[in-house]
Amino acid sequence: MAPRDHLREAFGDAAPEHLAWQTQSPFVSDCERALVRAAFLPLGARVLDLGCGEGATLVHLDAPDGAVGVDLFEPKLVLARQVLPGCRFVAASADALPFPDGSFDHVLVRDVIHHLDEPGPAMREIRRVLAPGGRVDVLEPCRYNPLIALHAVTQPAERGELRSTVPFLAELVGRIARVVSVERHQAMPIHRVVFHPTYSSPRAAASLRVRAAVAAVERLAERVVPRWSWAYIHVRGSIGS
Repeated sequence: MAPRDHLREAFGDAAPEHLAWQTQSPFVSDCERALVRAAFLPLGARVLDLGCGEGATLVHLDAPDGAVGVDLFEPKLVLARQVLPGCRFVAASADALPFPDGSFDHVLVRDVIHHLDEPGPAMREIRRVLAPGGRVDVLEPCRYNPLIALHAVTQPAERGELRSTVPFLAELVGRIARVVSVERHQAMPIHRVVFHPTYSSPRAAASLRVRAAVAAVERLAERVVPRWSWAYIHVRGSIGS
């Protein structure tokens, strides 16, 4: 199976239930919103969300009209257009973006790099479409987090998470921009399992007691889990003017 066929099998269809889980589910939506806002704000004037899926990241960022989302699969974009009618959504590959040079001031890249066998062409395209003074923010899972490692091992489409480390991501961003910050988020996001619509009962997310217990465990994890193994890596790069 060709790499793109593999992605199409795993992600080619729209997933309205996943979008609802990310943007409406109790507890999960708050965690998702906090994560993407910590990584991507403040937004630039002209925003491109690369690998936008159904648009959850732009929803959480309260994306302004005119923001652009790109995804490989049109069915996802049909749903994104319904959710965010003021934004523009384009079906395209990350390594062949259909925009002129310097079209954007800010490129958001969440959970995309680990799906690319060779991310170099996509990084070059990001650099091409960024204007002088622009910014790129990359948010990726960390291979050293136990939950991420388990996810990568059990889900073939996510196997690329096993190469996702700070040196790997910083080197990629450093090819096209000056790395200005590296941050880590979510020490042990067990909410992604406890409240997942596939692995858990909807009653779990509805229970105040369960949500309180999950919050307590995650707060404890922030104190005891080494930061190098926190679940998400955020690398910010700046393009010289």
